[in-house]
Amino acid sequence: MIENIRIKDKILNHFFLSFFLFIFYQKNYKNMSKIYQPIVIEESENLLIGLVESKFFDDYEISDLTFARQYILDIVNEKYILGLLGDETDELFSEDEFTKILQELVAGSVLYELKNQGYLNSYEDENTEETFFLTPKGKKHLEKEKKKKT
Repeated sequence: MIENIRIKDKILNHFFLSFFLFIFYQKNYKNMSKIYQPIVIEESENLLIGLVESKFFDDYEISDLTFARQYILDIVNEKYILGLLGDETDELFSEDEFTKILQELVAGSVLYELKNQGYLNSYEDENTEETFFLTPKGKKHLEKEKKKKT
């Protein structure tokens, strides 16, 4: 009987240790931020400043640039990794690429703002793609908007 208690204690200790390590890993390693090269940061900031000065974000009523900054950093970083970012580069993006980037900046920024306001939430599916859905607050707001239109 004493041995059964010791075995249960060992199992519980193992469980709590595993759980603690899992939480520790999630907090400290899963969400590690990326480190970008100075040229990537500089080019990204130049692009973002150009978009702000051209009133691009004002046209779409985007006030929070958090998503845009991160998205641009990731896109420019991809160019850097491919060796396409340097002093000789005249144009960083083709016209089609830039159009697509602008569309994704608008969509992503709007989704980011709606998520921060509590109207949307998201999860990553089995393909690690982020899937968005309406929260109860979002559903109430949508119903209110529908009633206003009728």
